[in-house]
Amino acid sequence: MSNAFRKMKREMKPKRDIQLNLQLAESLIFNRGFSAGAKEQREKDIEQLVDLLETLEDLHGIGEITADKIREMFLSRFGK
Repeated sequence: MSNAFRKMKREMKPKRDIQLNLQLAESLIFNRGFSAGAKEQREKDIEQLVDLLETLEDLHGIGEITADKIREMFLSRFGK
């Protein structure tokens, strides 16, 4: 190998490392944002489900006993 080629090779390596570090930083930022959004969506979904289960008796044709059965079914599957 010529000296010029070796010099070029050394000069290219730091640029590659910088690009990899930038890609890594961008992916970490994306993952943090995605996780935060997923957590917030999960909390909103749980709130809506709780609201629905609390107001079952207001629906036509669902009485206190049927509402209790539906709540028990949800708690047995998702309450843990």
